[in-house]
Amino acid sequence: MAAHGEGQQGASLLILPLHRECLAHFTGYWPAGFRPRWHRRPGWHMATMSLSLLGGVTASTILMRAPRWYLLVLLGWILTAHAARKAQLVLCHYAVHGTLTKSPWSNRVIAELLSTLLLIQPFDSYYHDHITRHHGRYLATLEDPDVQLLLRLGFRPGMSRHALWRHLYWTLMSPRFHLLMSSMRLRANFFGTPMYRRLMASGSLVAGGAVLFLTQGWLTCVLAWLIPLFPLYHIAALLQFVSEHRWLYVLEPPTQPGGERTAERPLADTPKLRLGRLTFGRFVGEPLPSSALPLRPWLWAWGRWTIRLFLLHLPSRLCVLVGDLCQHDFHHRHPLGDWSNAAYARQCDLAAGCPGWPEPYGEIWGLGTAINEVFKALASLPPLPTSWPSPQDRVKGAYPRGMRQALSQRPRISSRRKER
Repeated sequence: MAAHGEGQQGASLLILPLHRECLAHFTGYWPAGFRPRWHRRPGWHMATMSLSLLGGVTASTILMRAPRWYLLVLLGWILTAHAARKAQLVLCHYAVHGTLTKSPWSNRVIAELLSTLLLIQPFDSYYHDHITRHHGRYLATLEDPDVQLLLRLGFRPGMSRHALWRHLYWTLMSPRFHLLMSSMRLRANFFGTPMYRRLMASGSLVAGGAVLFLTQGWLTCVLAWLIPLFPLYHIAALLQFVSEHRWLYVLEPPTQPGGERTAERPLADTPKLRLGRLTFGRFVGEPLPSSALPLRPWLWAWGRWTIRLFLLHLPSRLCVLVGDLCQHDFHHRHPLGDWSNAAYARQCDLAAGCPGWPEPYGEIWGLGTAINEVFKALASLPPLPTSWPSPQDRVKGAYPRGMRQALSQRPRISSRRKER
């Protein structure tokens, strides 16, 4: 399903030059006035994921046997982690949405096979958590499983921005965090799942163990498979979670024309306004250094820009903001939209004026800036009681006493603000 206006505009637009199209796919931001030279299909994403997984594991296996090239194993890890994240956040994600293929049976089979191989969330529980809870009126509330995970990890409303950043650094390196994520993946595959799924997961582990026993490739397995698929995968997942939405930012104080505050009004009463302000585009990259700089500052600026490109923006795009996650705001507005070409589809929707939506898309450049925006929203909220969640707090839609009133005291936000 194309975004509004794409069909009408596409035929009259110029084809984006190849080098600029590559740049657009890297940053996630499609320039106005151009169309892609060809439309990607779901099969393209399946093929690139498979090649990335095979290439990453092969590269890691070869490079770890060459003493002079040990450091390049990092590139294999990044490629493998990219493939695993793309398998979940693109292929399995759109399988549960029913848009990966036209067949519900094929969607389930692909998702179950990929999630068994990578030991990630099965189809049924992913559907429940993502479609039933994350989408719709539960988005970014205490009923959202993503919010519940962040609270469990210690990212709580009312903490200062600096405290949230310190906690993020600590959590990324914490063995407890990685053990928790690993145990959640194991439980998702072996407890509360259909019998066929438990047999699939057991068979996968037994087959893998048998191959390792026969080949004695334990070290290769650890370095080429387990490291990118567990600690690196978990780090990428957490960085994605803490930059995805303005979590718990669900109320706003309505104002009269003169600016006087009236009674508290939940944003849930205006679902499109609420949804638009909870989500934003996350793009990677930064402007080139100015050519007007003197030589020494110019060299320093280009060196800094190059380092940030390869050590920050490239890993962010490959492992954190994979696939169409840069255009996650488009996905929430159009869950059945053209996700295979989301950057172009989002730009078409923006050029058409975002019909049916009260506000246009917001955009933030840089993963760090997106995380800071989420932390700023969390810091503006009142703290949860230290005893939360208690049994009564688990009632559907329940908020701790005083939180709903306190939420209405903070300033309004606008998706029109752009941060670079």
